[in-house]
Amino acid sequence: MYKRQILDGIFETVLAELPPARRAASWQAALRDRARALRSNLRAHPNTLPIFATRPAVTPTSIAHVEGVLNVLQNAGFAADDALSILQVLVAFVVGHTIAAYSPRRPDEDSRPAYERLSEESFPRVREAARLLAGHDIEKEFEFGLDAIFSGLEARLAGSRRRKKR
Repeated sequence: MYKRQILDGIFETVLAELPPARRAASWQAALRDRARALRSNLRAHPNTLPIFATRPAVTPTSIAHVEGVLNVLQNAGFAADDALSILQVLVAFVVGHTIAAYSPRRPDEDSRPAYERLSEESFPRVREAARLLAGHDIEKEFEFGLDAIFSGLEARLAGSRRRKKR
């Protein structure tokens, strides 16, 4: 068996654990649900994160998920090219944020920044951010990112609809 087949099999197995897409009231709700479900599965399988960061959708399950998301976006009114870009950006955000937050690290690879040693005068914002990190909720940050993405997409779609009416 080739390495790519093993990696594709792992990819397929993790995606197969995603719950089926639920009927949603809006395209935003449908995509939020998919993004959260993918993140949850990736968190459950943190050692697969590098695979999801580097492999294209080539397995039957991954292609079915791609089809579903593209369908939701095109039915919402996005052009095919925009739908593809949105899919890519959304997957990159979910996978990238999950890697940053939950990727397993060996002790010898972990780096602890010494922000408290930085000059308060030269780096007041970094020092302030460092103090906030102790109580920072990474899941709220993820939701903040989704909100930002969807706000931008809603504005883009509304602008596209206004241009079409002219």
